[in-house]
Amino acid sequence: MENQKSQIQVKEKHKRKVFLAKILIYLLLFVYNEFFAQLINFPTEAIKATAHRIYDAATFFLASNILISLGRMVLVRFYLRKNHLESLHTNFVLGVNMIASILNGIIFLITLMLLFGINPFTFFTSITIVAAAVALLSKDYITNMINGLIIMFSDQLTLGDNVKIGEQKGKILDVTLINLVLLNEDDDIVMIPNNTVLTSLVINHSRQYIKKLSFEFEVKPGKLDLDHFEQKLRETLNQFEEEVTANSFSMKTVHIQKDAVKLKCQFLLNNNDKQSERIIKRKINQKIIELSNEIQ
Repeated sequence: MENQKSQIQVKEKHKRKVFLAKILIYLLLFVYNEFFAQLINFPTEAIKATAHRIYDAATFFLASNILISLGRMVLVRFYLRKNHLESLHTNFVLGVNMIASILNGIIFLITLMLLFGINPFTFFTSITIVAAAVALLSKDYITNMINGLIIMFSDQLTLGDNVKIGEQKGKILDVTLINLVLLNEDDDIVMIPNNTVLTSLVINHSRQYIKKLSFEFEVKPGKLDLDHFEQKLRETLNQFEEEVTANSFSMKTVHIQKDAVKLKCQFLLNNNDKQSERIIKRKINQKIIELSNEIQ
C-alpha cells in the first residue's frame, strides 16, 4: 500500500509540472493578445476571424483545463495529507482523476465548437430531444458508469484488495467506468461490470485481520476414528505455526449417511499471503486424501 501511495505522489508531482506548463502557455497567449495581436496585419478579414476563433478556443480550453486541474490537485493533495499516517484509499484518487477526465472531455468538445464557430448553447439546445433519446437507450451503460464512480469513491473496495464477488475471487487491479478488473488465483484477468459488483454478494478478505480456510470432505464411516483424524490434521498444521492462528483449528461432523460421513475442518490464517495459503491448502488436502485411503 505504501508503494501505491508513493506511485501516486510521483504521478502528482509530474502532473504539477504539466499544470505549471499550462499556466505558462496561458500567460504567453494573454501577453500575445494584449501586446502583439493588434500589430499583426492579416491579409483578409476571414483569416483574421479564423485567428481570433483559434485564440478564443485555445484560451477557453487552457483556462478551463487549468481550473479543473487545480481543483483536482487540491482535492488529491488534501486527501494525501489527511491519509499520511493512515491506510491509503487509492480509489478516491482514481475517482477524482476520472471525473477530471470526463470534464476535460466536455471542455474539449466545447472547444471544437468554438474553433468551428458553433455556438455551444445553441448546439446543446438543438440536440436536447436526441440526447434524451440516446440517454434512454443507453441507460444501462450510464448506470454502469455511475456505479463505477460510486465504487471509486467508496471506502469498501480499494485497489489491491482480495475480494470475492459472486463466484469470482481475486485481487482488484483497476476500476473503470465500465467494469472492475480482477486478477484471479489462476492469474486470469476477470472483468466484472460495475452493475454486477453492486448487486452481488461481495466479500472483502483484505478488510479482515485474519482469513478463514475451510475444507469440506466425505469419508467412509467403516473405520473412521474422528479423534485420530483430527489429531493428524492438527499435526500437519504444526509446521505452519507462523501462518496459522494458534488454537483456531476445529473439525465437526456436518452430516452422517449410510455410506459416507461429511466432515468440515477450518482454521484461521494470520495474513493474506497467497503463496503460503496455496502451500497450506495443498498439505491439508494431501493429508485428507491419505487419511481417507487409510480407512477404506
